[in-house]
Amino acid sequence: MRKVVIQVENLEKGLNRFKTAWETGETQGEFITFDSVETLLKTITTKRWELLRVLQKDGPMGIRPLARLLGRDVKNVHSDIQALKEIGLIEDHEKGVWVPFDQIESHLILASVA
Repeated sequence: MRKVVIQVENLEKGLNRFKTAWETGETQGEFITFDSVETLLKTITTKRWELLRVLQKDGPMGIRPLARLLGRDVKNVHSDIQALKEIGLIEDHEKGVWVPFDQIESHLILASVA
C-alpha cells in the first residue's frame, strides 16, 4: 500500500527527518510538507480534496469525465489538476490522470506555545 502524509512542518523538523533517512538508509515515508497551515489550505482547497476523493474512488480518468462527475467547469478542474500535479498528488496516466496513492493522510497539529 502506497501512502502519503500531508503535513505542516518547520524546516528544522524536515531536515532532521532527512538526516535520519540519510544516516540510516531507510525511507521515512512519503511526505508533502507545507511551511504553514495557510499555504496548505490555499493549495489543497475543499474542491481539490473532493477531486482527489473522486479520482481515488473511481480510478484514472480524463479531465472532461472528471469535471462532469464533479459538476464543475473543465477549465477549473484542469487548473486544479495542474496544482495537484505540482505537489505530486496527481500524476498522468494512460487513461488521463490518477492519484498514485492508496491512502492520503493529513496531519494538522495545533498546540499551545506555553
